[in-house]
Amino acid sequence: MTKILSFLCLFLIAYCLLLCGCCGYSTRSLLPGHMRKVNVKLFENVTVKTGLDELATQAVTEAFRTGSGLKLTDEKQADIVIEGRVANYSKEPYVYTGVLNITQYKVTVTFSVRCVDRVKNSIFWEGEVADWALFTSDENPGITEAMKKAAQKLVTTILTNW
Repeated sequence: MTKILSFLCLFLIAYCLLLCGCCGYSTRSLLPGHMRKVNVKLFENVTVKTGLDELATQAVTEAFRTGSGLKLTDEKQADIVIEGRVANYSKEPYVYTGVLNITQYKVTVTFSVRCVDRVKNSIFWEGEVADWALFTSDENPGITEAMKKAAQKLVTTILTNW
């Protein structure tokens, strides 16, 4: 009987240790330790839709401010500098009624971004991120939402370097 109890206790301990070892998911920053301050340069807009450069810059700046733990600073003091452009903007019908009237549109924005490590004078990350949002009649809230989502995705991508 004592052998069975000892075996069960050992089994339960091993099982608990195994569970504890598998539960470590984190989206914390995986940036090198020297990266503490960030600067977001004015985004370039290479689309035909005007005003997206400022919206993208504001969205990315706000995403870094609220979701990165990095301090926003001017370019001279920054450890990393974010250079980007709005590479693509599209608006397409998303939902139709039975008589083919459009009731909802989908707006998609794509950022092409380079994250420069100013301490090591190298490119830390470079790539594209895109996201979308829906709108009915006024596309501005849809653009703002798509920009916000793309900016959050960008910050997460840079911080975790996935």
